[in-house]
Amino acid sequence: MIPVSGGRLNRNIGWVLLVAGFAYATWLDPCSLSERGSSCLAGGPKIAARHAQTMVVGMGLLQLAASRMLAATSLLPLAYGISVWLTGLGGVVSAIGYGMTGRWASSAWLILAGALMNLTGFIIISWGGPGRGRNRQFSVVLAIICSGVVLDAVMGMSELSSRLFLPPYIGAEDGLRLRMLRLARVSAIMLPVLTLLHQGLAEHADPRTRSVRWGRIGMLCGTIGIPVILTIAGFMNFGFKLLLPIPANAIFIGTLCGAWLAKRHARPLELWGWLLIAVSIAAGLVIGLFAFDGPLPPPGFVGGYNDVVRTLIRLAHTYCIVFGLATIFISRDLEERRQADWPARVGRPLLVAGSVTSVVVILLLTAVELPASVLSVGPVLVTIATVSCVVPSLTRA
Repeated sequence: MIPVSGGRLNRNIGWVLLVAGFAYATWLDPCSLSERGSSCLAGGPKIAARHAQTMVVGMGLLQLAASRMLAATSLLPLAYGISVWLTGLGGVVSAIGYGMTGRWASSAWLILAGALMNLTGFIIISWGGPGRGRNRQFSVVLAIICSGVVLDAVMGMSELSSRLFLPPYIGAEDGLRLRMLRLARVSAIMLPVLTLLHQGLAEHADPRTRSVRWGRIGMLCGTIGIPVILTIAGFMNFGFKLLLPIPANAIFIGTLCGAWLAKRHARPLELWGWLLIAVSIAAGLVIGLFAFDGPLPPPGFVGGYNDVVRTLIRLAHTYCIVFGLATIFISRDLEERRQADWPARVGRPLLVAGSVTSVVVILLLTAVELPASVLSVGPVLVTIATVSCVVPSLTRA
């Protein structure tokens, strides 16, 4: 019988999806970036595969967050079991739908079905939120996740019929509106997960300290503001994008507070995860100056949206936050086990080495001609490290 207590089912599904996403990158990265011309990246199966891989990793992180939310709820047994299975199956079905994108047109129905299961499951979880002191933050996080799931369903179904599910004015695949909506969908998953991780860290500190208070404010402002502003700008008025620096700087401050708390109350591995995320968000603040057609023009060496250099920069930015979130989850998983197995002792330094190698190689490729196969090295190390750290706990009853 598959265990569901304490969100264990969601946790196991989350790690499987995360490992699958990292393993897929070992082939996808060199394959999708093997040519220097921009035409090969403007749509087509390679860019579709990249979007699919991003969402599979996002579903994995969401499952890991769901397992921790379920552990903090006070739902009745029946409601608890329903929410576990709905969110767990929703993540799997969505991941399969994204994995089949480009190969099977009707896979969009799987994305819709998975999104509806996730949405129902998270609504049920919201009924059994934790005590009053955490209810507001917990409710906000769940509301943003639910909005992201709805946007995920709409954009997933647009693969089946763009005219029916997205207005014609949204434009082309690499157009500004659709780029903002894709970022809104991803941020509505990643940022609530980050906020939940900060909340768990803040529980070990004095709530009166500035790092806790300002961190909580920064996290909430960024988690609410970034996806909301991107969605409004994508669907309605471009002008709203000028407000993005406010929540973006807020989430950066919140992440710095998280790194400070991790230094005082967590393992060095978790601190490394927070630092990776802080670097990613800092880079995002710079990229945001030109990513959405202003306010500044892109630097000459960056090129257009579909040029390889700009694609590599986006990939490095994404990997920093994804590897950072995975590292924090792994660190907390190891802390809960208290005693690290020998695979975990090998996996911890390998995880750091893999994340550094991935980002360094990607950035090197923006300036130096290297074989595209070197892009596989970092993801291979991260995949092996993740398996080494989490498999011992997955096999325990």
